[in-house]
Amino acid sequence: MEMRAVEDIAIGEDLTPALPPLAFVLLETAVSSYCSACFSILPPQPFPPLNPNSRPNCSHFPSPTPLYCSVNCSSIDSPLHFSSGELRLLSLFRQSPPFAWEDSSDLRLSLRLIHLFQKIEKIECPEASEIIERIGGLMTNREKLIFEESRNSKSKFSDENLRDCGDSGENSENVYQKIRSGAKMMAEARRASTDHYVNAEKKRDDFVLEEMVLCLVLTNAVEVQDKNGCTIGIAVYDTAFSWINHSCSPNSCYRFVSRLENHQQSSLRIASYATSGCRHGYGDIERNGYGPRVIVRSIKAVQKGEEVTIAYTDLLQPKEMRRAQLWFKYRFSCSCPRCVVVPTTYVDYALQALSVGCTDNQDSSDSEIEKLMQSFDDATNDYLSLGDAESCCKKLEHLIDESIKPKETKSPQLHLFHYLSLNAYTTLASSYKVRASDLSALNYEVEKHKLEAFDLYKTSAAYSLLLAGVTHHLFMSESALVASGSNFWINAGESLLNLAKNSMRNSNSTLKPGKCSDYCLVDTLEPNSTMQLEEIKSRFFNCIANMTLKVWSVLASESSFLRSIQNPIDFTWLASSETSMILSAEEESRLAGFVLKKGSPSLEASECDDQVRMNLVMLSGHCLRYGAILSSICYGLSDEMYYNRTLEVLKELYGNK
Repeated sequence: MEMRAVEDIAIGEDLTPALPPLAFVLLETAVSSYCSACFSILPPQPFPPLNPNSRPNCSHFPSPTPLYCSVNCSSIDSPLHFSSGELRLLSLFRQSPPFAWEDSSDLRLSLRLIHLFQKIEKIECPEASEIIERIGGLMTNREKLIFEESRNSKSKFSDENLRDCGDSGENSENVYQKIRSGAKMMAEARRASTDHYVNAEKKRDDFVLEEMVLCLVLTNAVEVQDKNGCTIGIAVYDTAFSWINHSCSPNSCYRFVSRLENHQQSSLRIASYATSGCRHGYGDIERNGYGPRVIVRSIKAVQKGEEVTIAYTDLLQPKEMRRAQLWFKYRFSCSCPRCVVVPTTYVDYALQALSVGCTDNQDSSDSEIEKLMQSFDDATNDYLSLGDAESCCKKLEHLIDESIKPKETKSPQLHLFHYLSLNAYTTLASSYKVRASDLSALNYEVEKHKLEAFDLYKTSAAYSLLLAGVTHHLFMSESALVASGSNFWINAGESLLNLAKNSMRNSNSTLKPGKCSDYCLVDTLEPNSTMQLEEIKSRFFNCIANMTLKVWSVLASESSFLRSIQNPIDFTWLASSETSMILSAEEESRLAGFVLKKGSPSLEASECDDQVRMNLVMLSGHCLRYGAILSSICYGLSDEMYYNRTLEVLKELYGNK
């Protein structure tokens, strides 16, 4: 199945209206913070479910208890919570979680879908050996996830590849057992809701229906994210969204909106290209209008009749990792243009590039990289799982000094653009910021703590800027990375702005307003500028590259690795001897290469004086505005928010001048 454009669509346009979900649930970790009906942030005094058989008291319900932002939301969602068997499942899950299940959200979502399917008569009680490929047009994938695994069929990707993709070591047999144990608990929960368990099922000991719908959820559910990019829930949508296929170089993306958000409603500009005779869709089923709505938006120009594609996985992962993840979760081998092109694309080459010292023995090189991966994972785990940001920083700094920083060695070294390097920059930017915040909260008035916190903020901003620069470099070659580029530029701008404010706290001076010579500073470029997008992008990036040179020595001063980076934005200081194998002359002149130039001198640190502070403010404004411009392509959001926010900070720092 696939969806195609019914008309020519320019870049940055909505392809669909806000599509409501068929079913949705919050993750367990988000239940205490978000409304279970509308996914808005809960008020200080949230409302519990309205149990028709008891008084509304949260203590009557198993944890995590669904909470609501209003009585109306509770009255809308509570009946489904009880009638679907979700309440009973939560109780069973707390007593004894089924094999390999850490969160009940997939199971709860499946129960809600079963309730919907039987309500609208989309499904009957199937036989154990019966193969039903689709329910209302949505693929179940049970044939591959259950039958093939039960016959111990071999995956075309090794368990090692799947483990490296972050799938927690789950092999094919574990997936089979996980589905079976989850479906069994769903059946037990539904049997406890006798009014809604059909007679034909009561006489049977199997749980085929539960298996089938659980497989459908695992295949079709998408993670719902809040405005900060944090995953808070999952949802399943009708075929208008679920039939959009994957590509590692997609022409579209999607975003979520709540029913309360004001946005310009688009018409449905895509249509199914379905196999003849395939029944699909849910017609005009009764929907309460709640839950996270999804909007599909073009990130490239799409011609009439062209297939619309989105990404099912992280596009900043190497090809083999993406393909392994897609096989593991969806059981298809990606054959999109980016995956099958020969030779490999520049971006995929970069994401696995080694700088120097590649050994003749490929097995030895692969073994060394695998050890590096494990070391990086261990260091990151100190931060993500143990909350030890300081230990994480020390370990990762040592690792990147040994494995990324250019030096003479016979061991394989990761390139600056390697995906492990990008992961390290992301983690370091966050962990240094956490350390700085913790130290500031401890006792900011102590001079020693104040200076140490400032150095930590400075290093965090440096890694944020490096991450934005590397991602932008890859974005120049693969425009589908626009969302990643947008997020990292905004994060870099926020980090630099925070650093500038902290710097001013440590200084008694008042900044004089600066000016940008290329129409790019936020106080000289109006939000409704009619400049062409490419011209705006070019001007902003040129300004950012020039301004970075004026502050980088200060930002990088506390890290020997960062000091070895000549410029985190413009990578022309890298040699290009290895790129000729895969790049045209035009591409090679535009993009940096892979072998670091020998003898590149480290930058000398300079003081954070008023001139540097002014440049930090100007650089932060440009990063925020540039990220917002890219964000408007992906999400249709106005960059006015960042425009106004940066102006407020500028007035504060410049003394309202």
